[in-house]
Amino acid sequence: MQNERTAEEARLKKTLDEINRQLRVKYNDKLAFEKNMRETYKNMWEEVEGAPVNLNDPEQLIRAKFYLDDMRNMESAFKSSARKIKYLEKMRDNPYFGRIDFREDGEDGPEQIYIGISTLQNENSLEILVYDWRAPISSMFYDYEPGRAQYSSPSGIIKGNLLLKRQYRIKNDRIEYMFDSDIKIDDEILQEILGQSKDEKMKSIVTTIQREQNRAIRDEGHRLLIVEGPAGSGKTSVALHRIAYLLYRYRDSLDSSNVVIFSPNEMFNDYISEVLPELGEENVRRTTFMEYAKNSLKTKFKIYGLNHQMELILSFKDSLYYRDIIEAIRFKSSVRFLSALKKYTALLDNKLGNFEDFSIRNKTIISAAEQAYLFHKEYAYLPFLPRLIKIRNRILFLIKKGEEERIAELMKQYESRPEWSDLKPAERKSRAARIVLKEFKPLRERARQIGKMKIIDIYRELFLNVDLLQTLVDKQETAETLAEISKITLRQINKGRLYLEDLAPLLYLQGKLNGMPNTASIKHVIIDEAQDYTPVQMQIIRELFPNSSFTIVGDLNQSMNPYANIGNLSTLTEIFDSPGKSVHIKMGRSYRSTAEITRFCNRILSIEQNIEFVDRKGPLPYVRIVRDMNECVEKLSDDIRKITEEGYHSIAVIGKNIEETRDIYRLLKTVTACHLVVKEDSEFTAGVTVIASYLAKGLEFDAALVLNLSNPYEGTEEQRLFYTVCTRALHRLGIYTLNTLPEYIKNIPEDMYSVIR
Repeated sequence: MQNERTAEEARLKKTLDEINRQLRVKYNDKLAFEKNMRETYKNMWEEVEGAPVNLNDPEQLIRAKFYLDDMRNMESAFKSSARKIKYLEKMRDNPYFGRIDFREDGEDGPEQIYIGISTLQNENSLEILVYDWRAPISSMFYDYEPGRAQYSSPSGIIKGNLLLKRQYRIKNDRIEYMFDSDIKIDDEILQEILGQSKDEKMKSIVTTIQREQNRAIRDEGHRLLIVEGPAGSGKTSVALHRIAYLLYRYRDSLDSSNVVIFSPNEMFNDYISEVLPELGEENVRRTTFMEYAKNSLKTKFKIYGLNHQMELILSFKDSLYYRDIIEAIRFKSSVRFLSALKKYTALLDNKLGNFEDFSIRNKTIISAAEQAYLFHKEYAYLPFLPRLIKIRNRILFLIKKGEEERIAELMKQYESRPEWSDLKPAERKSRAARIVLKEFKPLRERARQIGKMKIIDIYRELFLNVDLLQTLVDKQETAETLAEISKITLRQINKGRLYLEDLAPLLYLQGKLNGMPNTASIKHVIIDEAQDYTPVQMQIIRELFPNSSFTIVGDLNQSMNPYANIGNLSTLTEIFDSPGKSVHIKMGRSYRSTAEITRFCNRILSIEQNIEFVDRKGPLPYVRIVRDMNECVEKLSDDIRKITEEGYHSIAVIGKNIEETRDIYRLLKTVTACHLVVKEDSEFTAGVTVIASYLAKGLEFDAALVLNLSNPYEGTEEQRLFYTVCTRALHRLGIYTLNTLPEYIKNIPEDMYSVIR
């Protein structure tokens, strides 16, 4: 083994020497680029006199173009060099993390494959010292143990024997440890990494990708990939590593500008912002549905988002209109409402295509039939409202033409009249024009109304006619229910307010009537936390990116809002309409929490199926029963201090709603350094975070300290929310409750948690 260790250390030195050599070359290239750019700018300024000042001088233009082309070429070379520097600098810290020895069938000896975050090749000898983890041959590191193995290459399936699989930890230019794996990547390295304190942001999992995760990351040939898995199964990490894989696999046709991620909120965007750069890739655009809605609607109405909706659901159950508002949220978040919207837009097509003749003085300027032809045939390539606007402009043009003909007619008709004959020609024409404009005014005003309807008015119309609404939903709702939903909706709209449940339907109507924005450059879309999207929201994203492929990840058990969610992940295949081109991968293993926390959380939802998890040991979750808020803060402060002394840095104090979160923060900050998160656009920072429950989704912390105080979690509606906040914990889970055990853990076996009074 000592000889093996010596050989590995020599191999590491050889690799590091090559990395440093290539870095020196690239650094020199960078300095040369900066020097060349300065000289080119100087020469251009001197020879082209300001680049160029005389646009009529072809000689100046030719010289300017020569210099501009030269600078573009240098810039392109510089970007490529800068990208390589970024990879090499990362590899210098950790050149590789794995090795496989593979003997292809028909070959005499094995090939040693060292695997890292990027490829390292000697340009002279063409020896590949390190293979990119995304390379086809590297997939065997994640998919196979020693024995028969294979991988897909551009030339087909390559089969052979995997003779060795070795893992390393390299730090400060030396091998801290290495070992051969005859089982899974699970054990030593994975256990160690999972047991570490949480950093501020999400990190890459490239060294510990599991077989089921690797399958999802490398999936090809499917337009729709749905990844479903329990809390802590690495769904978000898989989605981000999948982006890195696709950027590598299709690097000639795909770059970071062609990919977009839909995240649950702005804080989550910040939380995941370091993963792709850590893998050496540029960050892709990250957005939220709310951001898209606000930018697209451009309304003067006041918009109320997720915070308002969740606060209503969690905090105002005794309010006068609570039941009606909840019913409206549930209805507008359903598949049947999406179906009703589709039928409504079809009706609008027919209604908007119902035209009347434009006639004056027994002369038809344009008939209803001509307008219908333009609407249904000539302009059919346009969305509804642009079609109408085009018809309106056509009618106004014909009216203008009719006015000119009528003016000429009047001037000829009245030229012999005494009161006209004394006028100059210009005055005569002016008088005739006034008469004609007055004559044609009703016609012009009627024409100008075509296509002027507002989207909000079209949406309002849907709720003004309850009989129509009930017909559109196939009478699946009672007339009384729809009447109450309509009343609530109209009251809100009339007050100039738009609530979250109305944004998606409005966007859908706007897209159908005005057309969706041009998104042809987007080729792949990631949707995270898919369980919290409604069918209407998903339909909008589907139509917004008609040329894209999709990766959608989620877990129905982590639905934050019991009334507004996707309902069933099978709904996605119907909305995205990809028969034969979709795949649904279920990941059955959790990696986040200790075994004790995972078992406890699974019992909250009475999850019967046998979900696997990494058997990483830790203390039992605990429930502290406190008498009041002051005692709760005192115990929280003590527990935070103990957890910090254990070496953990990322601690979340999770309040149910904003009021509880603010109250605990106001008291806790006097004894413990902490920061407050009650808005969707907050930044994710390390330390002690006091955060509202529904903003914690997707995040993970060393310790989650869950509050169940004066507004306790209760009822089947809030069970998944309680489960979700508890599953944020990696190493420590504490629950703080007033006087009695929380409702959802009374039936959990007592040996699964400890009670502290």
